[in-house]
Formats: sequence, C-alpha cells, structure tokens
Amino acid sequence: MRRRYWARESGLGINAIYAYESAAGVLIDPGLTTTEDIDLLLDTRRELNLIAGEDVAPPFFMRMLRKIDRSFERSSYPFRAVNRDGYQVDLIRPLRDPPWKTEPQPIRDPDDLLPVEIEGLAWHESAPPFEAIAIDQKGGPLRIVATDPRVWVAHKLWLSKRMDREAKRRRRDEAQARTVAHLLAEHMPHLRFAPEQLRMVPRQVFEVAASLFRGRNDLSFS
Repeated sequence: MRRRYWARESGLGINAIYAYESAAGVLIDPGLTTTEDIDLLLDTRRELNLIAGEDVAPPFFMRMLRKIDRSFERSSYPFRAVNRDGYQVDLIRPLRDPPWKTEPQPIRDPDDLLPVEIEGLAWHESAPPFEAIAIDQKGGPLRIVATDPRVWVAHKLWLSKRMDREAKRRRRDEAQARTVAHLLAEHMPHLRFAPEQLRMVPRQVFEVAASLFRGRNDLSFS
C-alpha cells in the first residue's frame, strides 16, 4: 500500500526541547519540558511515499498511533487523538497566505485525523529540520526531527505576545524562548541568528526575537 504523507514532530512543541538539549549536551529544567501533548506538523507541499505491508490500512494516522498505544482514539476534535492517560496528539498544518489558497489534498479516510490550520506554522514548515538523538525513559535512543531552534525561539516569543493566548501559556512560551536562546548562544554558536539564514521568519518577528540574542557578534539587520 502506498500513501503520501510527510510529518514532522513539530518544532513548536515542547518535545523539540529534548532535541536541542541533547545536541548541546546539557539538561534543561524539567519544568520547561513537561507536557501532556504532542503536535505533528503536516506539510502538504511535500510528498513522501510510505510503503508498508498489507496490514497497514486506513485510517493511516490512527493506525500509526495505535501501533504505539492501542488506547488512542480520535477525540471530538477531528485533528486530535487522545489515549487513556489523556495524552493528546494533534495533527496541524500552516494557515496559508492567502487563506483561500488551494492545495492538493491527499486521499484520506474520514475516520482518520484531519489537520487543523494554525497561523505561524509556515515558518516552521520552511525552516531547516534539526535532528538529534535523545534518550527515552527506557534508556534507549530516540531520533527527534524538530524545527531549527532559531525559528523555534522566534515563534515561541511571538506566541508569548499574543493576547488571544492564555496568560499561563504566554509566560511559559517566553520562558522557553529565553532558555533555548541562551542554549543557542552558549552551545551552538555555529547557528547564527542572521536575517539571510532566517528569511522564512517575518522581519518584525525576527527583530523582536533578536532582543534575546543581543551581544552576539553574529547579529545583523543588514
């Protein structure tokens, strides 16, 4: 069976911090990484052929999740699956500009997860992927593909300024942005916070995030 999907454990999720701390060789305060959900970013501009045996049938995403935990069920929200412990998996995709822009839609089973469009995710979609090997709770290696941490910082700080977001979440967003920005400055100086490398981020968002990188000699607004 051949199906066309491309998904990334999105850099907007807290889980991406595990990739960043692993690459830097440090441990971040667990209070910043505790989460009861995960986001999957669906990039419909790309295609990947996932080839599986006949036992893999639609609904694809729900089948994939149930291979990990059989208790996953689709919630009342068509983009979300929840397991018996309340752990949530959301399937999301960027809100297009203009919003009425059409895209090719994969053939999808009505019982499968349906992606919801979220503003700001296009920056993650266009950012370079960041890969690292973390250690899971059982002590085994876990490959994480997240967003470039510079884009992650800019997006988190942008979220922290949105008044339509809960105050608790906004405070957490800012703390996470500042923590990962510090990690970048101290342990990943090769990742320059420079406009020519971050053109997928709107200029005004870039300039606000630049405040977290003041003092680094690679910062430039040319």
